Amino acid sequence: MDFTRGEPSERWGEVVYVKVNLIQALFRDIRRFKPGIVGISTITDPYQPVESRYKLTRRAIEVLCNAGYHVSIQTKSALIVRDVDVIGKCGSAIDVGFTITTMRDTYRAIEPMAAHPMARASALRKIASLGVETWIFLGPVIPGVNDKREDYEPIIRLAKEINSQVIIDRFRPRPAVIRFMSRRLSPIYQ
Repeated sequence: MDFTRGEPSERWGEVVYVKVNLIQALFRDIRRFKPGIVGISTITDPYQPVESRYKLTRRAIEVLCNAGYHVSIQTKSALIVRDVDVIGKCGSAIDVGFTITTMRDTYRAIEPMAAHPMARASALRKIASLGVETWIFLGPVIPGVNDKREDYEPIIRLAKEINSQVIIDRFRPRPAVIRFMSRRLSPIYQ
């Protein structure tokens, strides 16, 4: 099923389909496939508020690491610190990245429901202190929005402080995204 069309697309950030059978499906699939790298957060954040109730991401990390898979997590949520015990047990079989587009309060224009960048930075420091490989996804870099020195310099300093890699991605919008962002950003420029 394509979750980027219909209601989820129209109400992005408001609709969450909880895959309550995820762990059972994971146990079935890990027996069928050779261990490799599993990315957790390829379309949507694995640490949305609903994760605090269902704990599916936490359990999936345990299952995958115990089965010999490498887990790569990308999030914008500080909820991940709840799982430091599980993450720490994975050792070198896990890496964790945080999307941070700016450290300024203007982040709300492009990430309205994400955790504050300072909360993400704090969570990233905690994960890095476990000896886990960490990285920062600085993207998208949008001209006139988060491309100023005061946007990216603090992120680069944070990465240097905790020995994290930085992945920078420029904004490559589709027409529908441009219309959406124009409506969202217009209050900033008035």
